[in-house]
Amino acid sequence: MKKPLLTLALVFGALFGHAAFGQEYPSRPIRLIVPFGPGAGVDTLARGVGKLLTERLGQPVVVENRPGAGGNIGVDTVAKAAPDGYTLLMGSNGPLAANVSLYEKLTFDPAKDLTPIVLMGRLPMILVANNAAPAGSVSDLVRLAKSSPGAVNFGASNTTARVWIDLIGRMTDTKSETVQYKNVGTLLGDLMGGQIQYAVENVGPSMPQIRAGKIKALAVTSHKRAGFAPEIPSFGEFGLTRYDLVVWYALFAPKGTPADIVQRLNAEVNKMMRDSSEIAQLSAAIGMEVEGGTPQQLGEFQKAEIAKWDELVRTTGIKLY
Repeated sequence: MKKPLLTLALVFGALFGHAAFGQEYPSRPIRLIVPFGPGAGVDTLARGVGKLLTERLGQPVVVENRPGAGGNIGVDTVAKAAPDGYTLLMGSNGPLAANVSLYEKLTFDPAKDLTPIVLMGRLPMILVANNAAPAGSVSDLVRLAKSSPGAVNFGASNTTARVWIDLIGRMTDTKSETVQYKNVGTLLGDLMGGQIQYAVENVGPSMPQIRAGKIKALAVTSHKRAGFAPEIPSFGEFGLTRYDLVVWYALFAPKGTPADIVQRLNAEVNKMMRDSSEIAQLSAAIGMEVEGGTPQQLGEFQKAEIAKWDELVRTTGIKLY
């Protein structure tokens, strides 16, 4: 009689022990990995979300920047972390979708080695110029690039920007030189200093410099004007509609993270995005349209994005690494 009782006790212990674990989560600080350097839009978002999650969860949520290789280093860190809810990822479409096709070899599969939590939002990027740049509008820029091949140069601080600069060239039948930067801060410094003429950059770090008159905004990369800066023209107004050039940010965890932890985080972040004035202000600052939704919806969205980028790379012949 003792063995059945012992077996039953072990079963109930495992069941209730796991339930208790889920209820007690978190019991120690959480790392929130950002696969880009400080100042990027996704970094700004992660710091705001980390602050609010700290208040809601009762444990510190510490943002940790792991930049490099187009975001791959940071994503790899999370993919290889223990699936216990104490390492999370605030990532973007570059390393979570595009890099599957842009890099010949990845040390992770973003669709298989991560657990989706919630889609944070979408936003365009912005085409900016230094104040002394020879072309002050998209139309002027295209004319200059066509009339004087090699006269136009761009800076890019991330994979998405690098690809989009190439796509702009394809849509306008022009060629330019692109300088790759490791972080947005250095890029903006060189843009303001005149070392580069143009850049396609994140809205968050760019808008303060635009508002201060240190650089010029030529257009947002979306089909329509953006609510955060309705005075800035859109690519759609210049007929550049072949590709929908928008960025997305999302929260992920390592594969195998317990479902109750994933659901807890999903619920907290959705409530935060729905109710928090801080998130509303933060989203406006970085130009993001808030999304939300379920982990399943994010998973399906990510798969569609990976397929979109695969088709894009195959049809255009773009290959970075």
